[in-house]
Amino acid sequence: MTDWNLSFDYAAGFFLILILVWYFNEKRVPLRSHRAFLGLVVTTFLATGLEIISTWMARSMNTVGYERFYIVLTLQTLAINLVPIVFTFYLLLLAHIDIKKNRGLNLIFKLGVMTDLVITVLNPKLKWAFTFENEMYRIGRIGMVMYAIDVVMIVTCIVTMVMAKENFLFIRMVPLVFNFLCGIVACIAQIFFYIPMLNFMLAAICLTLYYYQQNPGTVTDAVTRQFNRKFFGEYVRSTFSDHKAFGVIMIAMDDFKFINKTYGVNNGDHLLYQVGQFLGQLNVAKTVFRFGSDQFCVVLNKGIQNIPDIAEQIQSRFHHPWYDEGQTAIMMSASICCVECPKDAASFRELIEIMDYSMSIAKKTKKGRVTMASEINLDKIRQDKAIEKAVKLAIDRNALLVYYQPIFSVSKGVYNSAEALVRLHDEELGWISPEDFIPIAEKNGMILEMGEMILEKVCRFIQDFNLSETTVEYIEVNISPVQLVQMNFADRVKQIMEKYDVRPDQINIEITETATLNSVAAVNDNINKLVDYGISFSLDDYGSGYANIDYINKMPFKIIKIDKFIVWDSFKNSKAGITLEYTIGMLNALELYIVAEGVENEEMKQRLAEFGCHYMQGWYYSKAIPEQEFIQLISAE
Repeated sequence: MTDWNLSFDYAAGFFLILILVWYFNEKRVPLRSHRAFLGLVVTTFLATGLEIISTWMARSMNTVGYERFYIVLTLQTLAINLVPIVFTFYLLLLAHIDIKKNRGLNLIFKLGVMTDLVITVLNPKLKWAFTFENEMYRIGRIGMVMYAIDVVMIVTCIVTMVMAKENFLFIRMVPLVFNFLCGIVACIAQIFFYIPMLNFMLAAICLTLYYYQQNPGTVTDAVTRQFNRKFFGEYVRSTFSDHKAFGVIMIAMDDFKFINKTYGVNNGDHLLYQVGQFLGQLNVAKTVFRFGSDQFCVVLNKGIQNIPDIAEQIQSRFHHPWYDEGQTAIMMSASICCVECPKDAASFRELIEIMDYSMSIAKKTKKGRVTMASEINLDKIRQDKAIEKAVKLAIDRNALLVYYQPIFSVSKGVYNSAEALVRLHDEELGWISPEDFIPIAEKNGMILEMGEMILEKVCRFIQDFNLSETTVEYIEVNISPVQLVQMNFADRVKQIMEKYDVRPDQINIEITETATLNSVAAVNDNINKLVDYGISFSLDDYGSGYANIDYINKMPFKIIKIDKFIVWDSFKNSKAGITLEYTIGMLNALELYIVAEGVENEEMKQRLAEFGCHYMQGWYYSKAIPEQEFIQLISAE
């Protein structure tokens, strides 16, 4: 030991001091893993420093005294054996593993620390851990227990990195694994070959961890000097795992794009910096994040009951001007929403959903005001998300069902067509109404894949059951406005129909009045292409919205479907009955075919036939039924 080359230790000490200087001069990251990293650096620094001191003392034993040397050597042995324990603890925190909940891990850590302490404390008298004789350092038999604990910790680290690899980014994982392996090699070299480079390698590991895992620059927003959105997710997930109540206040500047456009991006960044500084100086226990381009989040760890007061304090600041770099006064307003966790949101995903929903409501109805999540129907959010999940699962599994409601021809006295209606059954939610899942599918874009899937099922149905040999002339397929505005929609319809050898006259496309209100060019282009191809179009739910005669005259509709509520009202109100009669007469004069929806009894059937309706659809004939039952129905005719 007296002839050890301390160059590696000096280099290690330099690197560790450098890390500590960086750590305490950067923005403090409020995570347990960051505090554990500091513990790792300090423990490694103590082990390095004590090794340097003990080596110098061994070289000057006559001057220093054996007892003092032995105390320092004992402390150094304890410190170096605590490093694997602290490193493992840090790595588990980094992997978001709750050590308190895991009894096995908890027991391993407690036994490891207690065993190391007992062995090293009793070592000066019992010489359990090591001896130092004739200038030689020798490990005692019981001292091997300490190294066995180190091995257990190393194995725990390896298992953690393998089992929780999804919690580590690949770019961070590679240097972590490389340094970890180098640390094991250095440990073997020091124990068995007396090459004192373990502390140097530990310092190198700490330096790598600081750069790839702990560097505050990777979690700090460059403009506002507050934490960024990426770190918001990590911080909130960690807070949820601690099972502590906390509050989140989201602040979104209203119409901030206008400010950037009017005053310039540089002035906009300066204003954002001011807002960040103001939020950072609030006299509450909080952490501030820049959540979006013009959004901030304040996470409150204490005083959650004061959230409304803090939100009002923030809002009142926006009643006063902010100043750009040229000291021009600029007024800004902000929409604020407040969420209490876990009361309003019990997980990070729920929190994000509620924040997005709450802010969208605030922007639409309460711009510049404070919205409390508790005031919003959170059950509706959760229900919508559950339905969204069910829709996605059904699409992935090709489990969407298509039912067929027959349409009766008055003149022919047979079922001459049917409307294809999508149905959805989920294992947890049961049957879900199309009125619930169709709008959600349209909102998140899943309606595109859903629409193609339904059309393909209808075309396969026409092919498999040879509908051309029955009384059914065509199947009506509902098309969403979202599908109709897609540039390649007409081409996709043709491709699917040609795949199953379905003739154009065997498909009728139903669209609602709102389908042609937006993106007129794309809609007209798709409709004209499909009409030229030979597909006919129906206007669904006529009378329930904005459609007028000019609208009907301009669009190439072949069939008009009278909304069921208009039909029902005509049998309850004489004026409504007269209106319906003359509406049907007008549509007949325009040489359009008419389908009456919602026919429920013989009286309705007779009267609507007298008015001039060509086709009938409703429960009087049949509800929507699966394809096998539909085939049986038309076969029974």
